[in-house]
Amino acid sequence: GHYVLWKARIHHCDVSCENLMYYRVNRKVIGVLNDYDLAPLTTSNNPLGYERTGTILCMAIDLLRHNSQDGEVAHLYRHDMESFVWLFVWIC
Repeated sequence: GHYVLWKARIHHCDVSCENLMYYRVNRKVIGVLNDYDLAPLTTSNNPLGYERTGTILCMAIDLLRHNSQDGEVAHLYRHDMESFVWLFVWIC
């Protein structure tokens, strides 16, 4: 789901424990990433891709550096993937 939305140019940019839910179907666990209200739409005439939103605990290291805070680093797909890694480390 996350990748499909990214390809549709809807970028979540705040992967964190607070934005992750799950439910069970029989014995299978289904994960859901929610809270897309601050997700930038890159198809917009005024994309918000350089504004930093997110949970610091799960943010990609590149996005925590000073040049990123100044808006010099675009949010990439790999940054969300790194956030998933930090999230799974925190959960486990």
